[in-house]
Amino acid sequence: MISKVDLRGLVCPEPVLATKKLLDDPEVERVEALVDDDVCVNNLQRLSRTFGACTRVRQLDGFFEIVIERAGREATAQEQSQEPLPGELKAETQGQKVGTVIFLAKDTFGDGDPEFSRTLVNLFLQTALDSGHRPRAILMANSGVKLMAPDSQVLKVLNDFKERGCEVLACGLCLEFYGLKDKVPKEQITNMFAICEYLFAADKVLQF
Repeated sequence: MISKVDLRGLVCPEPVLATKKLLDDPEVERVEALVDDDVCVNNLQRLSRTFGACTRVRQLDGFFEIVIERAGREATAQEQSQEPLPGELKAETQGQKVGTVIFLAKDTFGDGDPEFSRTLVNLFLQTALDSGHRPRAILMANSGVKLMAPDSQVLKVLNDFKERGCEVLACGLCLEFYGLKDKVPKEQITNMFAICEYLFAADKVLQF
C-alpha cells in the first residue's frame, strides 16, 4: 500500500510523528510525503533508516517530495550503501544503549549570574573534552540552542567535540524560535523525536 501525505506547514516534530504513524502500519510499503524544507527532509531520512527503509528526494517548486520505501523493494546500490546521517542512531544500535548523552536545555550552567553561568558551561565542556570524555551526543533544546550561535563562546568546544566524533545537535523548532535556524549547519539541526530517541537509548544522561 502507498500512502501519500502533505506535511507542509506542520510544526516540528509533527511531520516526523505523522510519518512514523504511517510506517508503523505494516501494510504501508511506501510513503510519499511533501515537506517544506531540506531540514524536514533530513529528519524524515533519519526516521526512515530506523525502519530499514530507503529514500528518494525530489525538489519541486518551493518544497520537497520525499519517498520512503521499505527494505525488500527495489533500491539502488547508492541508497543501500549510504552512510548514516548526522543525528541518526545506526541500525546496529537500535534498541541498545549508546553511551552517555549530554542534554543542554538552557544556555547556562546552573541558575546563578547569567554571564558567569555561561562561562561555566564552556568550562565544563572544555574540561570534559580535555579529560578524554567522549559522549555519544550533545543535544540542545530550548535556550540551550543559543550555545550554537555564531558569537557563542561555547561554539568552539562544541565544534571540537564534533570533530572527535560526537554528534552535536540542536532542536530545529527551538532554533527557529530564537532566530538561529539559518545560522546553524543544516546537518546539526534535529527534531524532538530524534532527541527522544537519543535520550531513551542512552546509558547515562547528563543534563544542565
